[in-house]
Amino acid sequence: MHTLNDDVDYIQFIGTQESQYIIKPSELKEDVLSIFTGAGDLRGDILPWSKTHNYVKLRPGEVTVWAGINGHGKSQLLGQVCAWGLKHSKWLIASMEMKPSRTMHRMVRQVSGTSNTSESFVNKFLDWTDDRLWIYDQTDTVKAERILGMVHYAAKELGINHIIIDSLMKCGIRKDDMDGQAAFVDRLCWAAKSNNIHIHLVHHMRKGERESNVPDKFDVRGAGEITDLVDNVFIVHRNKAKEIKAAAGNADPTEPDCVLKIAKQRNGEWEKSILLWFNQDSLQYVGDNTGRIMAFH
Repeated sequence: MHTLNDDVDYIQFIGTQESQYIIKPSELKEDVLSIFTGAGDLRGDILPWSKTHNYVKLRPGEVTVWAGINGHGKSQLLGQVCAWGLKHSKWLIASMEMKPSRTMHRMVRQVSGTSNTSESFVNKFLDWTDDRLWIYDQTDTVKAERILGMVHYAAKELGINHIIIDSLMKCGIRKDDMDGQAAFVDRLCWAAKSNNIHIHLVHHMRKGERESNVPDKFDVRGAGEITDLVDNVFIVHRNKAKEIKAAAGNADPTEPDCVLKIAKQRNGEWEKSILLWFNQDSLQYVGDNTGRIMAFH
């Protein structure tokens, strides 16, 4: 049984431990000034599309939820973001829904710009990704604590800057366990901040009355705390109506194939949507309807 003195000693011990987190405002001068000058908001990696460069950043210490209705291409689009980012930072992909060879096959197509990629290009690209990209080779449901351990190792031992977790439903938390989902996302936010990395969490959305309607962050499936806790919410939505027209041979090429909606950006004021066009041969999403694909080199 604890006595009052025991409790006081314990509280004092905890207080000493927590004292390392108590700082003076003057210690924040550099960070506060950088925000006023705009430099603080410019930190972080950019998305592949030039029209987002001045508005959207993948900042260290943040978590982004990439949400979308099942089958709307969120993992494919995020793979292109990863391929683009490899020039400047180190990434790890934990895709429990796709075999690593399939993940890399898709990325090779996006980088090469064609489905008919040569063996020489495949070999050179895969060699080039060494020390830039790692794959978490698990294609089954993985318990949440194992995911958190993997994140810690990747950040501390491998120097990873960005980690993709695809998806929340494969992290060993029941879809009706709202408290478990909120607790796990909270720990991911802690891991991102404590390791100064960016975590990308792929998650599904509820289907609305019509699949053609672009959803909002309030349509993200599961615990409401998910979108409250994370720093950014990006929504990927395919233009299914255009696909139906294309099958009938009367699609308008100026109409976009995809909408990327910046539904939340805690440390950025810009929250709008960008329009993207999809190139089937390269699996690339591009910023206009000219037919030009993106160059990765």
